[in-house]
Amino acid sequence: MSRPRRSFSRRVLISQLALVVVILALVTGVFAWLGSRTVTEVTETKALATARTLAIDPNVRAAATKASAEHADEPDEQIVESMLQITDDLRARSGISFAVITDDRGIRLTHPDRSKIGHRVSTSPEEALAGRENISHESGTLGETVRAKVPIYSTADDETVVGEVSVGIYASVLDADLRRELLLLGTVAVLALALGGVVSVMLGRRLRRETLGVGPEELAEMARDQGAVLHGLDDGVLGFSADGTLTLSNSNAKELLGAADGQDRADAKDRADVKVKAASAREFDDDIDVPEDIDVPDEITTMMADVPAEGALRRRITIGERILLATAVRVQRDGVSVGGVVTLRDETQMLTMARQLESVTAMARALRTQRHEFANRLHTVLGLVDTGATDEAHTYLSSILGTGPIATPVEDIDLVSDPYLRAVLEAKGTTAAEAGVTLSVAPDSLAVGTVRDPEAVTLILGNLIDNAVRAAVAGRGSAGARVVVQLLSSGRELHAVVTDTGDGVDADVAEKIFDEGFSTAEAASAPDFGIGLTTGTGTGDGHGLGIGLALSRRVAEKGGGRVWLIDGHDPDLGGASFGMVLPDALEEFQQDEES
Repeated sequence: MSRPRRSFSRRVLISQLALVVVILALVTGVFAWLGSRTVTEVTETKALATARTLAIDPNVRAAATKASAEHADEPDEQIVESMLQITDDLRARSGISFAVITDDRGIRLTHPDRSKIGHRVSTSPEEALAGRENISHESGTLGETVRAKVPIYSTADDETVVGEVSVGIYASVLDADLRRELLLLGTVAVLALALGGVVSVMLGRRLRRETLGVGPEELAEMARDQGAVLHGLDDGVLGFSADGTLTLSNSNAKELLGAADGQDRADAKDRADVKVKAASAREFDDDIDVPEDIDVPDEITTMMADVPAEGALRRRITIGERILLATAVRVQRDGVSVGGVVTLRDETQMLTMARQLESVTAMARALRTQRHEFANRLHTVLGLVDTGATDEAHTYLSSILGTGPIATPVEDIDLVSDPYLRAVLEAKGTTAAEAGVTLSVAPDSLAVGTVRDPEAVTLILGNLIDNAVRAAVAGRGSAGARVVVQLLSSGRELHAVVTDTGDGVDADVAEKIFDEGFSTAEAASAPDFGIGLTTGTGTGDGHGLGIGLALSRRVAEKGGGRVWLIDGHDPDLGGASFGMVLPDALEEFQQDEES
């Protein structure tokens, strides 16, 4: 069973304390050695200076010269008394332990113990009697001492050595000085260790708070996981710090926000596939950017400010030709907010396909209705034939051929020849009829040619008709619920005007209705009767549910066209009119050369 791993902050604390202890031990050792050297040198210097002072004293020189000249077996009592008075007075004033004066044979003339006077010194006087000063740590009759020995020169000349002066300081005095120095140094070291421990504990707590208790191994693993996740996501990801500063992003976010030079989405997808295949050959972190060149839209910044502490906030924003679904969430750890994350998903293609699917669904419903009607007619013809009423069957078939294959709820649909335009008009006419709205083609319509971009045409025209039917249902006018579609062609251009009998669009929202998320339809609680249309009364004019008009304009502008609100109310129907121009929507009509 493996031992539990200590927390990162505790490991840092132990490491810091160990480092402090090692440094303090080294510093204390060095200063202790320097201090002992200093105390020893001061003691030796004091002993040597005292010995020199005593050696040059005239009375000492005269007494030593006289004693060396007599070489008596017992030193002259008068010389001894005079020397003892000098040494005792010096010892009392200077704080030395003893001062011994000898003649040129090393016979003591003074000593703290009078019984030792007249005897040779216990330590060698040869160095001093040879005219050389020396300092030594020796043990003699007075114990372990630091001794300084200085020669005494004759009063007759300054070259003849007539004795020596030996000044000593007990080693216990030196040891006491050393203990004081070490005690002071030890006190400082303990205080420094305590201060280092307190600082280390505070630093450990701050580190634990800043890293949320996560260790370096976990941080490294989190960084690798973050790179893998950001690299593998198709969505754009933006990371924000607790104060709202953008801290990281992936390449998809840069592309979606326009930082990738506006490249085509398909090309970007191909590049993403290539990056996934090459992921094993490089670090994941290559896909994580320091977002210095990303211009974060104000909508995202506002989202991060509005997102609740728990839960997520979703909004659609418009970036260039794209509609992005932005999801913002707060990130917390141990109850502390560490920032937020915004994911961006390109919904332009999805919304376009959803609208196209709605149109196809409506067409399918219309076809099912017509199929039912067609089956009823065939059953009628079959019944007439079975009963032998062939003349009546012939007459009935002739009437069907004269009125068209299937009855359609769109008035003047015969003015439209293109199958795509007929299909979308018939499908919308069916759903409009279910809502009690009459859909018709304007009598002056003339669209020559074949639609070459059915996806864009059916999406835009279908959205405009849906909005017009919704507005007609919500309208309070007396002209009845009607929607009129006018179609005109000019070469490869397709022009369309969709007019309704609704209440029109207020001037103050004329441009806002094309903004993503802006809606004037407020009857969302009414029953649904088709592809997003609602019945019932609402306080809005019915134009736009926040997506359709914005998407229609974006698709039109992508192909070089436009969708706009025609100023003013229609004089005949009284509602709003929307215009559409698609410059490359038709295959130009080619007239037969023989005709």
